[in-house]
Amino acid sequence: MATPQQNEATVRELIERVLNEGEIPFAEKVLSEAYVERSPMPGGTTDKAGAIQMFTMMREMTPDMHIVIDDVIASGNKVAVRSTMTGTDTSGMPGVAPPTGKPFSMGAIDVFTFDDDGMNTEHYGVYDIAGMMMQLGHVPAPPQSG
Repeated sequence: MATPQQNEATVRELIERVLNEGEIPFAEKVLSEAYVERSPMPGGTTDKAGAIQMFTMMREMTPDMHIVIDDVIASGNKVAVRSTMTGTDTSGMPGVAPPTGKPFSMGAIDVFTFDDDGMNTEHYGVYDIAGMMMQLGHVPAPPQSG
């Protein structure tokens, strides 16, 4: 049975190799065949292939993306990560907003679930899309009180 520490190491390696370095094939090795993506991109599927497609799209949309892990909690078969993604808006949000060429920073909370063999079986993610949209000038910042 995989330990919480082994699962944490897998998550750290997945983020570094797949998202930061663009080594998408590494995801094939750590996502189980029964993988379920609970936070798919619009139009994406919730299976392993959909997750790999999402990783590819993220790297294509933001080639300079970099994720810094701010906090990790590993317990039982779950690993929770608080992270910050930075990059440059070179592709915009298709169908929503044009590219701006501006840098952005986006906070995220992700929860990964693992099976006894240490394979990632499920992922949930919550992302500060509104904050990113404000930074890029696509939506107005809230009014300042005072």
